[in-house]
Amino acid sequence: MEYRNIKILNYQEDEAIIIAQLNGQIVSCNTYALELYGYSSINDMRKYNLRDLMPEDFVALYPDIMTPEHLNINSYERHVSKRKHGELFACKLHTHYQSFDGEKLLVGHVQRVTSAVDIEKLRLQQNIKVLKRELEAERRKNKEKNYQTTHQLLSERYPALNNNDIKVCHYITLNYNSKQIAEKLNITSDGVFAARKRIRKKLKLMSHEDLTKVLLNCINSSEEYK
Repeated sequence: MEYRNIKILNYQEDEAIIIAQLNGQIVSCNTYALELYGYSSINDMRKYNLRDLMPEDFVALYPDIMTPEHLNINSYERHVSKRKHGELFACKLHTHYQSFDGEKLLVGHVQRVTSAVDIEKLRLQQNIKVLKRELEAERRKNKEKNYQTTHQLLSERYPALNNNDIKVCHYITLNYNSKQIAEKLNITSDGVFAARKRIRKKLKLMSHEDLTKVLLNCINSSEEYK
């Protein structure tokens, strides 16, 4: 299958394909999706949102924007879907982002489950799963917000620090050890040691001064006056 003359990644012939904006607005699908969900045409299906393909209790939990935490990127996972006339059915769903003419869209690969399934049990599992994913998304947002705050405060106080320095500083303030920082930044432990040494020099610290305390004091004192 193609959309805007671009092939859908990992497409299999026996599955429904639904393409949507990140807010869930459907923009295209294949013939199998129309048959599976009971819509008459692509134009008919484009009037709807992905929320319309979900059970009512799931709709309230559906995110406003689909972030990486909400996707089944690496596998097909069981879900409950809803046909246009309201019938619920079990399916296996794999979702991923794909760029079409520079626009990032959501692509869903749907395979119907033909074996017997306890729909109500699966609905409950699905709701629990989306709540956990929403929590993960919030944690990521908080981490990004904390990093932005750290970046702003340190760059204002110590303009000699570059972006890479501040990334190291951020993890230092979170009490990460050298091995953990190396894993986060995809560098070696020796690279972290060199970075810490470079940062101390830029901050003009004396040998007895603790880098972690200096960074935390800078952040905490700055936030007190906001």
